[in-house]
Amino acid sequence: MSKRARATLPGGPFSRSVAAVIRVAFEESKLTQAALGDAIGQSQSQMSKYLAGERSLNLDEFAELCSVLGLDPVEVVREALADD
Repeated sequence: MSKRARATLPGGPFSRSVAAVIRVAFEESKLTQAALGDAIGQSQSQMSKYLAGERSLNLDEFAELCSVLGLDPVEVVREALADD
């Protein structure tokens, strides 16, 4: 499968659980999707897809999002696994 084809696949259950945890922190942050995307080098439309769980984050993006939102990546994973 090509890199492009993999990038367009929707996220799986764990990705959606991670997105849900991140989405709560995002909503509490009062940042816009555009501002959050700028912080990690992604567009607003990509942030919308990540936050909706329609696209999976790569590990670097996940770590950057956690940093920007003041989240502990380990706690995000722990909470996502508990919800999964």
